[in-house]
Amino acid sequence: MTLQGKLLDISFTGASIFLKESVNPQSWVQTVVQFDVATSVERHFIGKGRVVQVKPHKLYAENGYRIGIEFIEVDKEVVLDILNRLESKILDEIRRRNQTPRRNSGMF
Repeated sequence: MTLQGKLLDISFTGASIFLKESVNPQSWVQTVVQFDVATSVERHFIGKGRVVQVKPHKLYAENGYRIGIEFIEVDKEVVLDILNRLESKILDEIRRRNQTPRRNSGMF
């Protein structure tokens, strides 16, 4: 069974994923990340783990579940690449916001 969700958080020890459907705690899973770029078909196998937590969760206006996965086997290079991409995306957004002039900014 393949479930598609949204990556909420990731580290070398585990990940948190938003799913529309629930899964059984203690289930064994394989985690694959596909970058959310319209032209990207990049898929990265991160590792194997087990579900350690399932909680009802709302993401934006969508109801679902926050699934906590503890990695048993993990490709640390892939996790590091994902973290670097996220950091780069965040820094680009900060730069973009800092370059956008604010309304009514100026002298009082």
